[in-house]
Amino acid sequence: MNKIWKTLSEVNVNNDKERKGRFDYLSWADAWKHVQQNTEDATYQLHDDVVYPDNSREVRCSVTIDGVTHMMWLAVMDNNNRAIKNPDARAINDARMRCLVKAIAMHGLGLYIYAGEDLPDVNPTATKPLPNTKKSTQNPDVSVQPLEPEESQTTDMKPWQAYYHNGQQAGPAYDKAEEYRERLIGLFRKYQTDGRSQAQLDQLWQSNFNLIDQLGENDMMQVQAKFEAQKKMAKQ
Repeated sequence: MNKIWKTLSEVNVNNDKERKGRFDYLSWADAWKHVQQNTEDATYQLHDDVVYPDNSREVRCSVTIDGVTHMMWLAVMDNNNRAIKNPDARAINDARMRCLVKAIAMHGLGLYIYAGEDLPDVNPTATKPLPNTKKSTQNPDVSVQPLEPEESQTTDMKPWQAYYHNGQQAGPAYDKAEEYRERLIGLFRKYQTDGRSQAQLDQLWQSNFNLIDQLGENDMMQVQAKFEAQKKMAKQ
């Protein structure tokens, strides 16, 4: 465990998180405040957006803390988590700030919120005191949605459903994220070997983006790497 992860994953942000609907959020301002209070050197960079054939858009942001960099991506979505076609400047800006919080979470800050837990995983021999901070009054729209809603804990649901590029279900749904990951990787490989175009691979990615966005870091990185590799080999 690196020092940055250990420090940030133990920070309790419950005084700052907000709730909208059934989801908990951490605003970008509060997330950046905790980064500045607990690290020596932190910067972030907004990368070029990815525009898909249907004119929906994906934003990307990387955060470097004490020499360690994590990059994350996020679709520009409406309140129902559907990708917006031809998003306006406000929607793009909000998505960029949500993506900033998501990239910060990859360093450990507030990651327990994404997992649907109430408290960070703190070493009992080195518990950090809860900061006495006022609840944020930032716009709750400028925030990040948790990866796993509370409803996903229901045992009789199979939340991991893969989709083809045209939005049709690609076989049965799965109980486990690992099974969904392997299904997606198989779909990327099949699309490439079947001679599908790069545009169709992009559409396949977009059809599954909401659930890809909910995978854990290791699973997400595996899916991303396989997608990029198969896309490079696909026809134009």
